This record gives sequence, C-alpha cells and structure tokens, in this order.
Amino acid sequence: MFDLRRGVQVLLLMAAIALLALVAWSSTQKNSPLYQPIRAFELVSPVNQVTPQEIQKTVEPYLGKSFWDIPLNQIQADLIRLDWIESAEVKRKWPNLLYIWVKEQVPVARWDEAGLVNQSGQVFFPLSIEGFENLVRLNGALDESEQVLRNLIALQKSLSVLELMIEEINLTADKVWHIQILNGPKIVLDSLDYKHKLQRFIMAYPKLESEMRKSARVYDLRYSNGFIIAQK
Repeated sequence: MFDLRRGVQVLLLMAAIALLALVAWSSTQKNSPLYQPIRAFELVSPVNQVTPQEIQKTVEPYLGKSFWDIPLNQIQADLIRLDWIESAEVKRKWPNLLYIWVKEQVPVARWDEAGLVNQSGQVFFPLSIEGFENLVRLNGALDESEQVLRNLIALQKSLSVLELMIEEINLTADKVWHIQILNGPKIVLDSLDYKHKLQRFIMAYPKLESEMRKSARVYDLRYSNGFIIAQK
C-alpha cells in the first residue's frame, strides 16, 4: 500500500535539496544577488621572517572570488611554499573576509651551506640564512636529517661533561660521525656500539696530559679496545 505521508516527506526532502543546490550555485554567479566576493584578508598570527607583503602577494590573486567557492586548500598550499612558512590555515568569515594563520619555521641548526633545520629535524632552504650563520652545522643525506639532529642533541649532552661544544656534525654514507669541536679537535665515531665508545672516551679524556689535549687534532673512537689521537 502506498504510504502518502512518506511520499510527501520524500518529495519535500528532494525539494529542499534542490533548493539548497540552486542557492549554492546562485551564490557563485557574479550577476546573482546572493553572490558575495572575498574583499580582504586578516593575518591573525604574528610573523618575524616572512613579510606581510609576501603574504599579500600570495593571497591577492584570490580576492574577488566567491565566498563559497574560494579554494582555501590552494591558498594554504601557496602560503606554505613561501620561504619561512612551515604550515598555514585559511578560514572564511562572512560576508567577505579571510582569516589567515601561519606558523613560521624555527631553525635550530644549519644544514650544509645554504639550508636550515627546524625543531622537527626537517631541512628547508630559504633564500638567505643571514642571522643564523652561527648555528651548529649539520650535514649528511637529507632523508637522515632527523637522525642527525637527534644525535646532535644526545652527543652535545654527553660532551658537555667535558665542556666541549659541538660546532659541526657530518654523517657520512658509511655511517661514520665526524664531530667538529668548537675551537678544538675532531671526534670520529662509528655507529657500532657508539655509546660505549663515547663513554670510554669521556672517562679517559680528563686523564690525558694537558699538552696532549692541546695538540690533539683528531680523536678516532672507532676501535673496540681504545681510541687513537692524531696530533697537530
């Protein structure tokens, strides 16, 4: 038996969906009274490295587009392509405004000559690293940058006991760590049982004669029963 009430409900639902679709379509048509273009944006988060002018230049091509039809994901992607932006979020505010939040990169180390490393160990390459030249310099394969940063933190914590400050770390393709000490020698360490080898060096270092420490050029810790000191 045909359920008249249910049939009416279905027809009303279909009509409502059609009406919403018509309104949505109409709101994207410039000759429609429902059309509302985006006229401005507001940068909500403070910025230090990226300039408001760079953000203006990125967002400007999207101004004038329909409030409902503006491609928020594309604007976010364009903002992330800027030198110093790690992430971005764009939201609409009725009737004609965009809110923009950006999170800037925070460098904690250098990467080779032209790159910087953020707190997550990710490498980025700004047009200039001016102001960050004195950060610890890291090097290695790009896909190992997180590991290099983690080891920097661990190695510096261990070597601080000896009042040695790391200036540069290089991880070679054969998994050997070359650790340059600030105003001092280089420490060479492989990945095999490296914690034990490093701890052995830390315990032995204070017992070395002062003149030997001053003349040391390289401490090679890659040996199972000790380490070698190459002098200047």
